[in-house]
Amino acid sequence: MTSKRDKKTGLRGRAATVGLDKAQIVNAAIEQIDQRGLAAFSMRELARTLGVSPAVIYWHVGGRQEDLFAEVSAVITAALADEFEPEQSWQERLRSVFRRYRHLVHQHPKVAPLLGAQMKSNGVANLVWVETVLAALAEAGFAGESLRDAFNVLIGGLSGFVTMELAPPPADDSSGWQQTFAERVESIDAESFPHTHAVLPLISNRIFVLRWQNGADVSYDSSFELLLDIIIDGLTLRAQQQGVSRR
Repeated sequence: MTSKRDKKTGLRGRAATVGLDKAQIVNAAIEQIDQRGLAAFSMRELARTLGVSPAVIYWHVGGRQEDLFAEVSAVITAALADEFEPEQSWQERLRSVFRRYRHLVHQHPKVAPLLGAQMKSNGVANLVWVETVLAALAEAGFAGESLRDAFNVLIGGLSGFVTMELAPPPADDSSGWQQTFAERVESIDAESFPHTHAVLPLISNRIFVLRWQNGADVSYDSSFELLLDIIIDGLTLRAQQQGVSRR
């Protein structure tokens, strides 16, 4: 195997030979996160899997691990606008984009903390996501500070829901964490916490606090749809009150 620099790609060794590109690197990173979780992600392990040095990965995606994470985020969100219909109202477009967002993240649940809770996934790589939401809000008539605030409400509320929904359990459950937690919930005292105890059959392992499984195993569909209705209906009302709605 030659170690000379390939004149066309600027890469050395095997990277030049196999034609490694950014898409391959990002897909391999997603696969590693899917298998091992975000906390266990290793740039060295990713490089080993691809048969290159970490420097080759950095050459393709930028000089920091955060640049790779931004590309991972962009891949997940890039397809958000693929299923829009031209005649859809701004409300229906927003419903569509956030339902699709949730669907895409559920395909890679271990990526969820990166998308919603870590600033390292931010960046211009996510402009499809930003542009899609801003365009719908602008059509509604939001502008200036009201546009900014409406955007933050949507992203914070809905993507934040998905991040909490898919929050990872402890990496090592050898101590029987799930069983222990379930037993503690079951033993909640009726006298000290009467309202909680009264609805335990309904909420046990089904609300974000008193649970030992996440949304990959337990459905939160109805809760997500309620939040979607509340936010979009609220934005519609706010637009009407301000006299800015175009639909």
